[in-house]
Amino acid sequence: MRFRPCQLLLTLSCAAASLGVSQFAQADIFQLKSGGHVTGVIIDRGKQGEYVLQNDHGAVVTLSRRQVKKVVPQDKVDLQYAERSRAMPDTVEAHRELAAWCKENRLTKHVKHHLQRILELDPDDEAARRSLGYQNHRGRWMTRNGIMAARGLQKYDGDFRTPQDIALRKLTEKREQAEADWFRDIRRWVSWLDDRRAEEAAEMIANVKDPYAAKGIIKLLDREKNQRVRDLLTATLAKLKHPDVVTTLVDFSLFDPDQEVRLQCLEYLQQYHQPISLRPFIEALGDRDNVIVNRAAEALQRLEDPRAISPLIDALVTTHKYKNLNAPIGNMGASFSPRGSGPGGGGGGGLNMGGNKNKVIKRNLKNLKVREALVELSGGLDYEYDERLWRRWFVNGQIHDFVDTRRDQ
Repeated sequence: MRFRPCQLLLTLSCAAASLGVSQFAQADIFQLKSGGHVTGVIIDRGKQGEYVLQNDHGAVVTLSRRQVKKVVPQDKVDLQYAERSRAMPDTVEAHRELAAWCKENRLTKHVKHHLQRILELDPDDEAARRSLGYQNHRGRWMTRNGIMAARGLQKYDGDFRTPQDIALRKLTEKREQAEADWFRDIRRWVSWLDDRRAEEAAEMIANVKDPYAAKGIIKLLDREKNQRVRDLLTATLAKLKHPDVVTTLVDFSLFDPDQEVRLQCLEYLQQYHQPISLRPFIEALGDRDNVIVNRAAEALQRLEDPRAISPLIDALVTTHKYKNLNAPIGNMGASFSPRGSGPGGGGGGGLNMGGNKNKVIKRNLKNLKVREALVELSGGLDYEYDERLWRRWFVNGQIHDFVDTRRDQ
């Protein structure tokens, strides 16, 4: 007998029981190449390997080997369920009993099916309602999803949230994805800067305008050692409207060892599209490193903001600790000895603390860059390092401005 590839030959048997084979003994699932499946018990194999089986309706089905994709043995519990479900009456108690049996045998999908059938037969069945997750909410049976929806909450990312929270989370996800995409692209372009595509890559980096690129550029700056590449990335970063841009430029202007880089970053800050906070520079006036104190003063001088005057007066002379007499003070080109001058102009008295092997010396250092900033911001006045005179001048100016304001009123 020949079989066509997609032909399914069905032979109905009116006396299926006379075959002497239980409907559910050793039942298998025959997955078909054409899609779908047939479930039944193999009762014979043809001469050419075809499957002759009896399905669960009592019909005899013959399948060619070419029609069958895979034969999957059916689980014993599934067979028992099929027998039970076929024999049960369509009543609330019968479905409840079979649902309990299914739960005991971990047939979860069948549990839900029978509980739902109970509700179709008796919508007020409390046990079935609660088993399916319903709650009595203000006299109505509702699922948790329904109750939350009535409260204006929606299921998102594994929890119930307000529409506003969901919208914010979606924006965050969109931003994070855009940041990841920019990091990937710019990292690839940076890798091109050393080959024949260098000019193209530099142009693409320079043309980046999306603020979402800022975090990726900052991450690349953290690991990049080539100064030429760093300059290109910093110039691109300085054009982006992102809060992390200012933070990064401030850090570079204070802590980068290259003076040219520090001054360039200050210039970027002066040209930035929004006012720059003085706070990080003012805080740096109290840095433990005297070099940073003077760099901060130089930055405040260039920013030309009179609000920096009072903190600068406080920083004319600052106290710093050193572990021994011969320790270098910093990069300002100064050194000290008990009678030496500090990086800003002069040193005061020192205090030795500890034993001979580990001396700690406190020095009061006059900060030249602080003085220069005050001279610039005061319009040319110079009280040198006399904090008292600078403070008197500043307070008198404040009083004068206050009086003028009252007169205008």
